[in-house]
Parts: sequence; structure tokens; C-alpha cells
Amino acid sequence: MTVTRRGLLLSSVALCLAATATPATADAPAVVTTIKPLHSIASAVMEGVGKPHILIDGAASPHGFALKPSQAFLLQGADVVFWVGPDLAPSLAKPISSMAEDAQVVELMDAAGIEQLKIREGANFDAHDHGHEDGEDHHADHEEHEEHADHEGHEDHEEHADHDDHEDHEEHADHDDHEDHEEHADHDDHDDHEEHHAGHGEAFDPHIWLNPENGIAIAGIMAETLAGLDPQNADTYKKNAASFSNRIEALDQKIEKQLEPLSGSKFVVFHDAYHHFEHHFDIEATGAITLSPEALSSADRISEVREEIKDLGVTCVFQEPQFDAKLVDVVLEGSTARKATLDPLGTDLTNGPDLYPELLENLSMSLADCLDSKS
Repeated sequence: MTVTRRGLLLSSVALCLAATATPATADAPAVVTTIKPLHSIASAVMEGVGKPHILIDGAASPHGFALKPSQAFLLQGADVVFWVGPDLAPSLAKPISSMAEDAQVVELMDAAGIEQLKIREGANFDAHDHGHEDGEDHHADHEEHEEHADHEGHEDHEEHADHDDHEDHEEHADHDDHEDHEEHADHDDHDDHEEHHAGHGEAFDPHIWLNPENGIAIAGIMAETLAGLDPQNADTYKKNAASFSNRIEALDQKIEKQLEPLSGSKFVVFHDAYHHFEHHFDIEATGAITLSPEALSSADRISEVREEIKDLGVTCVFQEPQFDAKLVDVVLEGSTARKATLDPLGTDLTNGPDLYPELLENLSMSLADCLDSKS
């Protein structure tokens, strides 16, 4: 009996030691990301150390997202929050500011090393300022965003909500797709946003991750941030970021070769979410069906897009899985242009380190398959 009890005691001690010797996941920083592409990059950087959390998953759009109580709990326990900023997800500005009080909040939209492009608002981009012609702005010095110096508190930044696509969104606050907005919209903030947008002059495209160079920069920012919070695993974060960079650089070259023959092709996107991708690979859309992906396009805009398709010889019109395709069908009535899908978020892709490169490759394949005259 004594030998048996001693054996059981030793076994218990061994189990305890094994538990304390497990990987550092339990001690890794609690990381919260907002969208699938950022979650993927964070997953790559944290590989072997821990796993990040995600707020906006599946087919949900960041433009009109309503936070659930379970997700609020994630923010409350976060050590660091990585998000693009209120330009992409305006409804998250207040929750992040109030619930992640103890977390380090990294707003990537204005981070050093991130290339900026101005948004294009017209149905026909060729008839308006493309934005990138004088707007390859880097926010290392924040020359055009001095008003946003105090990002950690976000007190002023909530007024800057959703410069991407939503100038008209206030008119659709009671749209049947937006019942949940009442939980977070506080529409007086949207009124302030309109004034702020008018005074700010120029807005920037928040879909920054669709430029592979920005994706690499984001990985570096995440690695540096996590290394500061978790010095014990700093080398792992930095090595992972370097491996990620090498993978994306190779993919960048592959996509460039695939899309190079298609430069000058005519296509229309659902909304202006792809400027970073288009500009990087020199394959620019001619226009967008809607300014705001969650607002109804006017009859005048639909007519303008139809004329654009006819006059410019547009061959492809792209829908998005996050939104109803009926509007695309309306635009295509009487046209020989083809319909295809571009997904800026990786809606149907499995979360994890492979999602981001798969997302970029899928965009390239969708463009090539639809625009290639031989297909």
C-alpha cells in the first residue's frame, strides 16, 4: 500500500510539473483584433505563443457592426487591441474606449509605415480625383492627421466615424438592415461626423490591409507591440513577423505577374474597398456602385454606373459576400458585363495565419478569372 500511495503521489507531482511546463499560451498577452485579416496577421505573429481573439467574424461587416455582450467581455480582459480605427468600424470607437480601458489600443490606420490613399467617392473614378495621384501619404509624421494626435483616448476620434463610405449613411439610420445600430449609434455623433468630414477636407481609405506592404508593416507593428508587453517571447514574435514578411513578399511577386497582363482592364466594384490592392498592383477600377455599402444607391447613381459600363466597355462588375447582390443585378440589366465576387475580409476562409495570404490570392484570382478575355 505504501508503495502504491507513493507512486500515486509521484504521479500527481509529475502532472503538476507537466501543467506548469506547458507552452506559454496562458501567459501570453490577451490580444483582441477586430476583423479577420488583422486576426490572421496577429495569429501569424503569435504562432507558438498564443492565439488572438476576434470581434467581427463570419459575414459581418465592420461598417455597421453591433457589439455583443460576450465580445464586450473580450475587450474588458484585453491587454492589447489591434484595430484599423473608427474610419472602418465607427461603432467600435466607444466600446474600445470605455471597455478596454486597461489595454494598449493600437490604431493601425494612423500608424507609422502604413501607406494611405484617399477615398474615391464618385460612381466613375475617372471623372473624379483618383486620390492616389497626390495622396500616397504615409502617416509616419501624421502631417495631415494632427487633429488625431490623441488616439489612445479616442474622445475626439469618435466624431471621425466612418469616413470610408458613409457620408450618406445618416439618411439610412432607420434602414431595415440597421435595427442593431440603435445600441451604439447615438446619431448625434453621426451629425458631428458630417461636420467633421466637411471640415477635414479629405478622407482616407481604411481598407489598408489590402496592400501587401501594409500587411507586412502591420505584422511588424504587432511584433513590436507584443514584444514590449511580453519580453520573454519577443524573439518569437519578431521571427514570426520576419517569416510572415517573406511569405507575403513572395506572394506579392506572384500576384504582380498574374495581374500585370490585365492592367487597363475595365471593371466596377460594389464599393470602394479595393483601392489599396488596385493601386499596388496597377489594376484600377473604373468606379463603384455605391458610396456606402449599407445604404441604398440613388437612381441617379445606378444610371451613372450603367452608362459607365456601356461607355467604357466595362467587362466585369464585382459583388461582395457581405452584402445583398440584388443591386449588382439591377446595375447589370441589359449589359453583357460579367458578375463575379471580391471579398475584402475573407468571409468564407478559415481563421488563422493562412487567411491573410489566401485572401490576397483570392482577390487576384477573382480579378484574373473575370477580366481575362479568354475565360
